[in-house]
Amino acid sequence: MRMSLEIAKKMLLAGREEAQSLGILCSITIVDENGWLVALHRMDGAPIPTVDIARDKAWTAAAFKLPSSDVSRFGTPEMSGLGLNAQNWNDRLTTIPGGLPVEDGDEVIAGVGVCGGTPQQDVAVCQAAIAAIHS
Repeated sequence: MRMSLEIAKKMLLAGREEAQSLGILCSITIVDENGWLVALHRMDGAPIPTVDIARDKAWTAAAFKLPSSDVSRFGTPEMSGLGLNAQNWNDRLTTIPGGLPVEDGDEVIAGVGVCGGTPQQDVAVCQAAIAAIHS
């Protein structure tokens, strides 16, 4: 399976439904396996910064093929920001929870990022979006 706009739309709808059930306003971003934007949805009333943060989470998950929160293991714990910053990587990298890789078997086909709730809520919305394409 390859990420497409149709698949991304299905993911966005499922993610939005989960966010509504959790009572949060968020942004949901889907990127392809290379981190390029496929689709983005900012729920009405979600804070503007959630758009960029959700995209950063999705990019990180796709680029590293890991949840965004797991990328911190590549850093240096005693350094500010774990030593991961724009000077030694790029401005999209984040270790904030809420970005998950989207897998088809053993292959990462995309990344999904969510911002607007708690870290646990953002991850739950990502999981709902991913589940929509595997059901």
